[in-house]
Amino acid sequence: MTYSPYPAVPANDVADPFRNLDPPPATRATEVIDSGPDGFDGLVDPPPVGREEVAERQAEVFGGPKVGAGFFGMLVAAATGSGLVAMLVLADALLGVGAFPDPWATGGIGPLESTTVGWVVVGVLLVIVLAAAYCGGYVAGRMARFSGVAQGLAVWVWGIVIAIAAAIGAVLLDDRYDLLARATAALPSLAVPPDALLVAGVVAATSLAAITLGGAVLGGIVGVRFHRRVDRVGLDG
Repeated sequence: MTYSPYPAVPANDVADPFRNLDPPPATRATEVIDSGPDGFDGLVDPPPVGREEVAERQAEVFGGPKVGAGFFGMLVAAATGSGLVAMLVLADALLGVGAFPDPWATGGIGPLESTTVGWVVVGVLLVIVLAAAYCGGYVAGRMARFSGVAQGLAVWVWGIVIAIAAAIGAVLLDDRYDLLARATAALPSLAVPPDALLVAGVVAATSLAAITLGGAVLGGIVGVRFHRRVDRVGLDG
């Protein structure tokens, strides 16, 4: 095989140095490798599905407020509140404090005046209400597994519905059983002037609604987080 002693001139055809080769270079038809109808899709494994993506897919199908979980959460909240109040009344009776049913009429306990005792009792009752709402929201969140805020809101709405139904029933049966008068007599005598009773009632109802809503929503969020911890262990190994 002989080669041209002169290099190719850049301005000329780039194939000039190869035209006088002896023997000339041989060529053949170009072959194309068929990748198949689907290309290379089947040759690469899809990326693994992450825990967050799995939770999002499940939440899209099973998320949202659940009426049943909210109802049972409301029952748990009512039972918890009733049980805690009963324990508080029993402790009051055993200790001989006498702060129930009218904490403002006790005449004071030790260095505390009757008004102070009354507000302490109200604060304890609000803590009990908060704990009961939290327990109800937690149970609803554990049952529903997703959307903790929605489950807590469902518990709160069920509580409002039951309270309205009970109030309507009390009004309808008042003529026969005198329920309103008995309920009024059982309530403690607030140290509030008569002219401010309406304002005090509105403030108390608003505070109670806010406390129960916050406790139920917080419980629902915590109840749902339990399932996220379970999913993390199951998917991450």
